[in-house]
Amino acid sequence: MMKTSLGLGVVIAVAYATLPVAREWIAVSAPFLFFLMCPLMMAFMMKAMPSCEKELSVEKDKTYKTPSKPLYGPSRH
Repeated sequence: MMKTSLGLGVVIAVAYATLPVAREWIAVSAPFLFFLMCPLMMAFMMKAMPSCEKELSVEKDKTYKTPSKPLYGPSRH
């Protein structure tokens, strides 16, 4: 979160310095962008986390399937 806020601060400072025409808009929107940063980061982190339901379904699939070939040693037919 600190890296993101620092990055956003740098982007805002660079934009403020290089775009004199948009300085008023940048000054007005900067607090709103910092306010939105927390919920947006939370949404992205929750989306990136694996869900428990997916893990359980994969685990169930693995437990019910039996291997068609022996896992060790030569096959005896």
